[in-house]
Amino acid sequence: MSKPNIIYFVADQMRKDSLHHMGCEASITPNFDALVEEGVSFENAYCQNPICAPSRCSFLTGLYPHTTGHRTIHYLQDEDEPNFLRTMKNQGYEVIWIGLNDVLPASMPKDDYCDAYFDGETL
Repeated sequence: MSKPNIIYFVADQMRKDSLHHMGCEASITPNFDALVEEGVSFENAYCQNPICAPSRCSFLTGLYPHTTGHRTIHYLQDEDEPNFLRTMKNQGYEVIWIGLNDVLPASMPKDDYCDAYFDGETL
């Protein structure tokens, strides 16, 4: 049995009422709307921390920021913490990270948790 394709899209600072499928008639988001036809869109999701880096650490570990010590933008993930991307890669998924990395330390080899990384600045 083949594994399903998974797109894990996390957009902080994007409210649900900015998407057409969530009720915003003025918004034109056909690609998001098409993804929702076969996927999941959370209507009542809440961030775990008002600061971006601890919240992103929580997305990747599945743990609350206060249980791992991620309280400010200066506390990045430790290499021994669980990591959603590493777990998916170890399960045979091709993991491509697109976007800013302000969660994992530079000392952590990128090939440990993804097959390709695009930060939007380098080609």
